[in-house]
Amino acid sequence: MLVAALALMPLPKLPKRVEEERVSVDIVTLAEFEAATRPPPIKAAVEAPTAVQPRGSSRSPAQRAPAPGMIRATEMLSAKTLANPRSRQARADLATFASDERMVQLCDLKAMDQIRRWRTDFQPERVVPYATAQEKITGTTIAANGAAFRSRGNWYRLKFRCELAGDGESVVGFEFLVGDLVPRTQWDELGLPAMH
Repeated sequence: MLVAALALMPLPKLPKRVEEERVSVDIVTLAEFEAATRPPPIKAAVEAPTAVQPRGSSRSPAQRAPAPGMIRATEMLSAKTLANPRSRQARADLATFASDERMVQLCDLKAMDQIRRWRTDFQPERVVPYATAQEKITGTTIAANGAAFRSRGNWYRLKFRCELAGDGESVVGFEFLVGDLVPRTQWDELGLPAMH
């Protein structure tokens, strides 16, 4: 419950500056991560599947191909985490947030659940969706290309795309990519708190 409550505590945004499933992955270098998170050219973006399907589309988020290099969640775990009786305070805290902030917090919780399920050596305890770039909210889709998560006292780069139900109350699609360790020398600059 403490982890869920801590995960839902929003960090102050910095002022803008000038059953276990195993997946085989490679840890990428910073250059490879940046190349993977670089937006596609305009023409490619028009030809690629859109982030939000048109109204009336029969394709669910699970049916769309994930972005290159991204890992797609096949089970939505955040609802189970919140349903746990130990998460009562986290549920109460979520109810006090404005709609956009509540959606971001649900996606952060989903990111921690999915990373933990993907690799048990990671024990995510906090996600900052705007560590190196502001997250983008389009309707009920959140794209966090400059996120970071803390696990076992270290921060790691993270990219995720999270789709919520039309009411913004539950996650219906999620994909992510874990990047390199964030050097401790960059934590203050990026607003990433050290463990207490």
